[in-house]
Amino acid sequence: MNDIDTETLGWELIGWDSDEQAAHVTGLTRVEILSIRDLFPGRDDDLLEAAVYEVPPALYSAMRSAIPYLEFREGLDYQIGGFRLSV
Repeated sequence: MNDIDTETLGWELIGWDSDEQAAHVTGLTRVEILSIRDLFPGRDDDLLEAAVYEVPPALYSAMRSAIPYLEFREGLDYQIGGFRLSV
């Protein structure tokens, strides 16, 4: 794992519309990221914190199984990734 302080990280699942606007954003916790990270075998990091990862429709069901409240809206392209929180 990278030497990153996970206490200063946040994660978001973002649905982008055809105008490249963030039309649907869901914040995720570290625990939730741990429950879905293995769905992204091509990742370069343990906590999806170093890049933005495409979420194809084929993963929606598995992600909802791990995090039941997740919602995926038709017509949006989803990505997931981490970011540094303001401290």
